[in-house]
Amino acid sequence: MVVTVHYVGFHPNLVFQGFEQVRLRYPIEKVYLVYDAKPDRYGAVSRHNLKRLQEALSFFKPVAVKVNPLSYSSVASAFYAILSVERDKQVLIDITDMPPYMASTVTVVALMSGNARIYAVQPQQHGEFIPDPDTPEFADFIARKDSLQLGSLFEVEVPSRPVEVVEDEKEVDILVMLYTKNGSAKSITQLIEWMGENPRDPVVKATYSRIVASMEERGLLKRIREGRNRSVRLTELGTAIAEARIKLGTAKPPPAPPVAEKPISLQVP
Repeated sequence: MVVTVHYVGFHPNLVFQGFEQVRLRYPIEKVYLVYDAKPDRYGAVSRHNLKRLQEALSFFKPVAVKVNPLSYSSVASAFYAILSVERDKQVLIDITDMPPYMASTVTVVALMSGNARIYAVQPQQHGEFIPDPDTPEFADFIARKDSLQLGSLFEVEVPSRPVEVVEDEKEVDILVMLYTKNGSAKSITQLIEWMGENPRDPVVKATYSRIVASMEERGLLKRIREGRNRSVRLTELGTAIAEARIKLGTAKPPPAPPVAEKPISLQVP
């Protein structure tokens, strides 16, 4: 069985027509509709078109998932969660309506999964909204489009190897712990203490140093020199995976720190 995931933007008809083609080739079991939840005009268009697609695909009872398409963490955590839930099925991700930054982020997450494929729908005509080049409106259109100013520059974080980047539950526990502590520990020693273990034990400290180094290599954490210590911080990818695990309910709550033993008081008779 196959699961499809569609981002709803400005072209719901293209998304629907693409889905109809996919349905002819695969037995569709479930449909996700991802939409823009931002309180701006792009979000308003996305939510309007979401309702149209929900009606058109009502037979499949589509699952609506909200994201901020300009947030790496929001997009990556949402798609990581979907691919985790549907890990036993083939998942077809429709990037037709996605802005470039979102499509790049989704591609990174898809590379981490062995069950995802990506497709896009191409319209028969391109640029139908552009005025005739031989009219005065064409120059005005070009001027308006060329007047846009830079808002932000985004970089898409990419894992160093195209495999599942979280290798065991200890790593998940570390991600969740850092996430609940605002994303960073001032040192590995502090992280070990938060994890309920003894940082003075050389075996424990060596084990955590190895795990943190491995997670840093895979793009989940980064270590930053701060004075005598090297802080341990979540990357956006690590944050997204922690958020997804928490949303899925598959992450255990952070371990409680060890309770210090009360000193024994000796009463002198």
